[in-house]
Parts: sequence; structure tokens; C-alpha cells
Amino acid sequence: MISMSKRLTAYLLGLMVAAAALPALAWVGTADLGTIDPLDPLAPYHQTGVRTLSPDTLYTLHGLYYVTDGAVINIPPATVILGTFGGTLVIQPGGQIFATGTETAPVVMTSNQPAGLRNPGDWGGVVILGRAPVNQANPLIEGGIIEGTFGGTDPHDSSGVFKYVRIEYPGYRFQLNNEINGLTSGGVGDGTEVHHVQVSYSFDDSYEWFGGTVNPHHLVAFGGTDDEFDTDFGFQGKLQFVFGLRDPEMWDPNGSSNGFESDNDGTGTLAAPRTFPIFSNVTLCGPLATRDTLVTGNKFATSATLRRSTRTSVFNSVIAGYPKGMSIRDAETQDDAWNDTLRVRNLSLQAITEVSPGIVHETNKWADVATWYDRAAYNNTGTAPRLFSDLLIGASYPLNLNDPDAVPQAGSELIGSADFSDSYLQDPLFTPVSYRGAFDPALPMSGQWTAGWTNFDPQNSNYASVSAVGEVPSTLVNLRNHPNPFNPSTSIKFSVPRDGQVTLSVFDIRGRRVATLADGRMSAGDHDVHFDGTGLSSGTYFYRLVGEGYSRTGKMQMVK
Repeated sequence: MISMSKRLTAYLLGLMVAAAALPALAWVGTADLGTIDPLDPLAPYHQTGVRTLSPDTLYTLHGLYYVTDGAVINIPPATVILGTFGGTLVIQPGGQIFATGTETAPVVMTSNQPAGLRNPGDWGGVVILGRAPVNQANPLIEGGIIEGTFGGTDPHDSSGVFKYVRIEYPGYRFQLNNEINGLTSGGVGDGTEVHHVQVSYSFDDSYEWFGGTVNPHHLVAFGGTDDEFDTDFGFQGKLQFVFGLRDPEMWDPNGSSNGFESDNDGTGTLAAPRTFPIFSNVTLCGPLATRDTLVTGNKFATSATLRRSTRTSVFNSVIAGYPKGMSIRDAETQDDAWNDTLRVRNLSLQAITEVSPGIVHETNKWADVATWYDRAAYNNTGTAPRLFSDLLIGASYPLNLNDPDAVPQAGSELIGSADFSDSYLQDPLFTPVSYRGAFDPALPMSGQWTAGWTNFDPQNSNYASVSAVGEVPSTLVNLRNHPNPFNPSTSIKFSVPRDGQVTLSVFDIRGRRVATLADGRMSAGDHDVHFDGTGLSSGTYFYRLVGEGYSRTGKMQMVK
């Protein structure tokens, strides 16, 4: 989503050092990715020079970590970074990241919460900013939460390499409509290498590109709440082999959750460069791919919302399982579709809601959308409502959310129906294949490009918490509050693994301590502490539990 509201200068409360272990690796150390000043734990960290992380050290990301102009951060295969509330890795223009995972040893950036307690928005995400063209003057990312502007005049600018990387549970909400996406790109040039990336359970878009010319490929969007792929501010990349899978229990509570969303800018001007990405071989499996009914009150919407003068074009793809089909929302975008500068070709669409009799597209936005989409030369299908199972995607319906099989089966219309003759696809960046969608029908899912490095069950991955001094707590230090949101009081419940000194404090979003609820020795076991927010304003608050060799932080919302 586009958001250009005023600068938010507050940063977020960081946790104390956490550490973890994976069965396949022996961690020999722990470290904060940025420094923590006990007098100002919210201060952002600015890296200069070259820093190389180690797969033998587990890193905890606190607050906003900037890789500044001229600086380089190297993240080798098998490195794991745990993000705390609001922790965000930002590559500024002129800075570079070399996150070089492999098929068998990906880089993992995930929540610092224990298995079973992870949620979208547990931490910020990754922001890469460069000096490639954008169509805005001195733009800010998400309303100025991130320092500095981005964009420039060099389409070949390089922000480094970002490959075989998983980003799990990002999307921290700094304020309404100002969330960090899973992977945000602003003015990133085509000298940057981005491929084999999975974003899982983002509390905003899985991916969003604000201008730039980078050409990503082999991307996975899994379980996000807002849009899967969002393009704005003149983004002109070329993308191929893209997979999106929705969790039907996760959607944007304040907007609509779409497959594609694209704008030229926030008001639909013709500012140059125009937003003009080209996608080929996309498989988007919406919320009705893994269940046959949706939860009442859900915000799932369109397969693709193209608006505000965008020229986003899609080829050789399949979008199935969303309630609605195409939404072409304004006159300029509709003109581009009629005039063939916005192109949709060889698209297999499946949606179930009849917006008008017998048609799945949003005809209330454009009465002629079906006429345009169904032009014989375009080889598109799916204007009439049909079932997900009609496309013969996967061995059975519904798909397994945690072990998806999205390979076209024998007899599927996706097989043998691709076409790469269009002038938009005459670029060596595109690999001609015979099938629509992201997956080769000749291979099982275990042999596809997603095999080995992706994870469709990140909630249960074994990042077992240990303490900063290397001690393993005898029991999990659970920390939660109920009710949440609350007005004006709530109960904070936690378990203490052993007798010892314990402090429980409450902070506001600016990091100011507003209450100390416990400060003394506690016995091992479960505890319940009451917090009364009378006299405090509505907003986000953090509660921090610190014991001997462990710490946890929770987030709560007071609504008066």
C-alpha cells in the first residue's frame, strides 16, 4: 500500500539478547545485530564499513538497523536473524547487502518468538533502497518511518545480492497504514540480484516495489495479510516464476487483500517513469485454494487490482481462489488496457463471486472489463465463475496449506498453453516454457524450484530459545496479556523458569517507562500481574520481562 503520512520519529523497544539452536547446526555464540544502549534502547544503529555475519552466531535484530551509504553487510548461508518488535534491516542508497543463502542452507530472518507463539508483525522486515529511477521527488518509505529518501538516475544501480532468503512474520505496524512490508524495495536498480526469496506471514504486503528496475525471479509469498505483490512509483522490473499462497485465516483488517495491486502513484498521475512491471509464470492460490468457504467478515477481494495509471502486465499465469477476478479501476488504466499498453495474455483465472450475472470481474469499476479480458487474441480464460478444482492444480483439492502441491495435473489447461511471442517478453531475462504458472507439470512438487529452501510451516520451526549467557531455561518463559486490546486494565501472565530476580516494566511507543509492575525476587512458576492504564492515552504499549539469563517483550493495545 502507498502511505505518505508525516514522519514517525519514535522507534521501538528492543529485547535483550536472545539465542537459539537448530538441530542441524551447533551455535557457538549469540549477538545483537545492532548495539543496545541501556539509556536509549530505541536509538537506531548505523553500520559503516564492511560487516560479515557468521552462521555460527545467532543474531537478534533490535530497532532500525541501517546499512549506510558505502557500507556492506555480508550474510552467508545458514545465518539466522531473529527480529524483535519493530526490528527492521534497512539498506540505504549506496549501501549493499550480500545475503547469499543456498538451496540447502538459506538465510533465515524470522520472529524471535518461540514456536507456537509467532504472529504476523512480530518484527519489521527488510527494506532495500537504491538510486534507480522513481516517479516521485525525494520519496519516503512508509511515511518517513525509515530515515532518508531513495531513487535516482541510475537504472543499473546495485544494492547487492539477496538470494535464497526466508523472511518470516514481518510487517510490524508502527501506526495505522504505516507497516513495513516483508520485503520492501525502493528505487532498487537492475544491478541488484534478487531471487529465491520467500516471505511468510507478513502483516502488510509480502512484497512491495516503489519504483526501480530490479528484476526478481523465483519468489514465494505465503500467508500475508495485505497484497501479495504490490507495485508503485514507476517500478519497471521483469519477474518470472512467482508463487503466492494465502492462509484463509489471514487478511488485512483495515483494507482489502488482493493478489496483485498496482498504482502509478497515490493519486493516479501520469508521472514518469510509469509503473510498468511485467510478470510471467505466476501461480497465485487465493484463500479458496485451501478451503471451500471463507470466514464471515473476511477482506479478501480481487485477483488483481490495477489502478491509478498503472501499466502492470501479466502473461502465462494462473490466479485462482480469490473471490473476484480483475479490477481495472480508473479511466487512465482502462485506456491503457484498451490501447494495449497494459497487457494480460494467456491468463487462467478462477474466481467464484458473481459481481454481475455470470461474470467474476469487477464490472462496477469498468463495465467493459470482460469484453477486454475475453478478446480472442489474448487467450485468457475464466470470466465465468468456476471451481478451483476445475483447473486441476495439485493432486487433490483443497491444497494442503503447510505442504502445498500446486503442480498442474494431467488434463489441466495450464499445460502447453503458454506463449512467449509477445513483444513484452522479448527479453533474455524471460525463460520460455510451455506451461502457464510457476511450476513445471513434468516434475513433482518435491522437484520444483521451491524444494529444499522454503518453509511452509514456520510456526513450528525449532528455534528453541536459550538465554544470553548460554543457559537453557528449564521451562519456556511464556509472556502474554489478556484482554488485548484492553480498556483500561489487563492481566499480564508469565512463567518464571527458576527462582530469582525479576523485573516487569511497561513502556510507551517512545520507549518511556510508564509503569514498573514487578521488581524483586520471584519463585519459579506461573505469575499473573495486573496493569491499570487509567491516566494513560490510547495506543501501543510494550511490557518487558527481565530475569536472570532471559528476557521477553510483549505488545498490547489500549483502546479507550
